[in-house]
Amino acid sequence: MSFREDWKAAHERDRRQPEADGAGHRRYAKAWELHKLGVPVMSPNGWPDPALTEEALDKMLAAEKGRRATLYERYARARTVTIFEALGVQILTGDDTVYTIGSHDPLTQTNSSQLLGLLAGAEAMVTDGSQERSPGHAVFWPLSLTAGATETVANAVIVFPDGTVHAHPLHGSSEIRAAHKQAMQFSTLAGTAAPQISRMNAGRAARLRELRELWEAGLLSQEEYDAKRAEIIASI
Repeated sequence: MSFREDWKAAHERDRRQPEADGAGHRRYAKAWELHKLGVPVMSPNGWPDPALTEEALDKMLAAEKGRRATLYERYARARTVTIFEALGVQILTGDDTVYTIGSHDPLTQTNSSQLLGLLAGAEAMVTDGSQERSPGHAVFWPLSLTAGATETVANAVIVFPDGTVHAHPLHGSSEIRAAHKQAMQFSTLAGTAAPQISRMNAGRAARLRELRELWEAGLLSQEEYDAKRAEIIASI
């Protein structure tokens, strides 16, 4: 390569470098915005997942903002909301699904709650975290009421029909006692929630379990799993 060709190649690299730096900054800013919204897009090293392009991040941002706006409207239409604060969950009146307790912001008209799973068939308990694996799901050992009087740290756990587990940390005996009470209330509500609807949802629960198995096997990405899971639950 001649001196002139070397110079031209170096000049072209210098010209393109600011464009590459700008694209990298934009990609990081979008990934960080998703991270703040609770969407897992960052690698353990603190940088965006290298598999996610700027276009993919744009789509994920639009989807998350749309989800929050839709959920805001759903909460606004609901007459009442049953909140199990000690369990970290809530249920809309007339809704057979369980959500985390997020912020409901009238200014931006968004709701940051996350869909957890079906109410029917879900089970709540207080546990010290001890568990073992069973085919398709985790099995937790409940913490007794007497043990709860002496323990100062525990978890309120809800296990859903598809194997999804929601854990809410508890600190102090008063929180543990409140969680025991609410766990019984929640499990009673889940067990009596429209048995005929539970039968109708049996097929969907099986699809959710199969979907989770595919995700755990690494055959679906987190985004694909979340999108398909939300689609199945929304069809109820």
